[in-house]
Amino acid sequence: MSTEERENTIATAQVAVKKNPTDAQLHVELGMAYFHVGRLDEAMAAFQKALLLDPNAAAAYNGIGRVYYHTGPAQAAIESYRRAIALDPHFIDAYYGLGIIYSAQLGEYDPAIQAFQLGLANNPAQPFLVASLGSTYARKGEFDKAIETLQRALALQPENSFAYSWLSIIYLYLKRYDDVISACQHQLEIADDNSARRVLGYVYDLLERYEDAVTQLERSLILESQDYEARGALARIYRIIGRQEDAETQYAIAREAAGRDDEYGRACFEAVSGSLEQALALLEVALSKGQVQQGWARIDPEFTFMIDDPRFKALIER
Repeated sequence: MSTEERENTIATAQVAVKKNPTDAQLHVELGMAYFHVGRLDEAMAAFQKALLLDPNAAAAYNGIGRVYYHTGPAQAAIESYRRAIALDPHFIDAYYGLGIIYSAQLGEYDPAIQAFQLGLANNPAQPFLVASLGSTYARKGEFDKAIETLQRALALQPENSFAYSWLSIIYLYLKRYDDVISACQHQLEIADDNSARRVLGYVYDLLERYEDAVTQLERSLILESQDYEARGALARIYRIIGRQEDAETQYAIAREAAGRDDEYGRACFEAVSGSLEQALALLEVALSKGQVQQGWARIDPEFTFMIDDPRFKALIER
């Protein structure tokens, strides 16, 4: 959804609330509209207003959890997600929120697994929760369980792009390159996706199929021009195949964009660009600041080019 479309959604929700100011659900919808454009204070106010109107509005607690996920504290998000689940045991989004904050933000994988398993106990064979459970096993490093669970999600929903994306990440880490290509191609049959194109570019680079890598990375940038990781990788491959002027142009654009990100983002950029010393130094800072959990850093596709470096292994196994 474009920025203009999101702003139109806010305007529509504002009008609806003005017409029906005592409707709690309309306040929740307004809160979500604010949330999706990053207006988190206004989103929180809308969710809290919904709860004043209806103290049993599970969706309002879920919305508050989503705001706290981004602003902290994490415990406030956890409590809000738990309140939403207590009010509505079939609330899939709340189980996902609870699981992902434990998994992605706190690196507490067993509570995350428990959250997803509880969600599945109340929502049997729900493919998104199954895939989310699989992604948690991947972050934990239990790759056989992760693959089995993600394949189960695909059996339930063959067009589950999320599951294919995670399979491609795991296979890339395991150096099962044919399986990466297959997973990405299945994902692209569902929808053209810049991250799938980027991962394909990395694989073709590793296989020294440089023209194929260029094709995929260039397409990735058409789909998402702000993807400095794809652009940095493209610049490096341009250098390899002798397109020096193009390499310098793409590298300069990517470096400027990455420079506006935190240390973890810059570590990813340096890794795909071929500057492994800088990538390792930035990753160490990012880990010390809690910008990323080691479970994700271990399998992040951007670090596939230094996965065998003992210094990288030391960082992610601390």
